[in-house]
Amino acid sequence: MSHQKLIHASLVIATIALISLTPARAQTVQIDQTGNQNVQNLAQIALAIHNFSDINNTLPPQYLQTGGSPTLSWRVAILPYLGYPQLYAQFDQTKPWNDPANLPLLQQMPDIFRSPADPLGTTSTRYQAGTGSNTIFSGPTGVKLTSITDGTSNTLLLGESSPATAVPWTQPQDRPIGATPTLSGAGFDSITPTYVPFAFADGSVRFLADNIDSPTLLHLFQYNDGAAIDPAAIHDYTVVPEPTALTLPALGLLALARRRRPRTPV
Repeated sequence: MSHQKLIHASLVIATIALISLTPARAQTVQIDQTGNQNVQNLAQIALAIHNFSDINNTLPPQYLQTGGSPTLSWRVAILPYLGYPQLYAQFDQTKPWNDPANLPLLQQMPDIFRSPADPLGTTSTRYQAGTGSNTIFSGPTGVKLTSITDGTSNTLLLGESSPATAVPWTQPQDRPIGATPTLSGAGFDSITPTYVPFAFADGSVRFLADNIDSPTLLHLFQYNDGAAIDPAAIHDYTVVPEPTALTLPALGLLALARRRRPRTPV
C-alpha cells in the first residue's frame, strides 16, 4: 500500500472511531401552537415551584396535611406563587379537598392548570408529578434543591398525563411511579404524538419519547440514585409556525405563474 493510501485509511479509521465515541444526539420534537401552550403551562408551573423554593428553602411537598392525613395538593400550595394569593387564602387547610369548606373552590381552577386540549370549565388537571421512593414529590415534606444530587437537569418535576388519569386539581393525588415504570403505564401521555413534555427540576421543559426504556425513566424520576442519564433520551423542541391565511393562496399563485411562464428557446 502506498504512503498516501495508508494515510487515507488511517484517517477513515480515526473518523469512524470518533463517530463511535460521540454520544447520540436526541431528535428535536416539533410542536404546534397548541403543544407550545402546553409547554408554557408546564414552564410557568415549574417557575412557581422554584419561587416557592426561594421563599421556603424547599420545594413544595406532595400534599398538605392535617393530623397525618393529606388534605390538599401541592398545586394549592403554589397558588401564591402563580399570582393567586386570594384564592389560596380561601382554602381551609385543616380540611380535605372535598370537604364542603373546600369543594366549591374546585370551580376556580387557574387556567395554568388546564390543558389547551381541555374545554373551559374543566376542573381536573393533566399536570401531575410522579410520586414514590426517591422522587421529588414523595410525602408531606418538601425536597431541597440541594438534595437533588443527580442534577436538576436530569430529574423530572412534573409532566402531562392522559385525559383518563386527570385528577381534580385540588386533590392530593398524582401519578405513582413503580419499580418498572413506562409512560403509558404511569398515566403520562400528551397531545403531542409519541412524546410527552416534562418540566425538569431546573425549570426547563423537554420531551421524553413514549417508548423510553423503563430503567431510564425510573432514573429520571429519582433525584438521588446516582445513575447516569443518556442525553439522547431527553429531547428539546421547536415550535413550527402555523401558515397564515395568505400563505397557501400565495404559494398556489406562485406555482401557477411558474407553470405558465414561457420557456426560453435554447
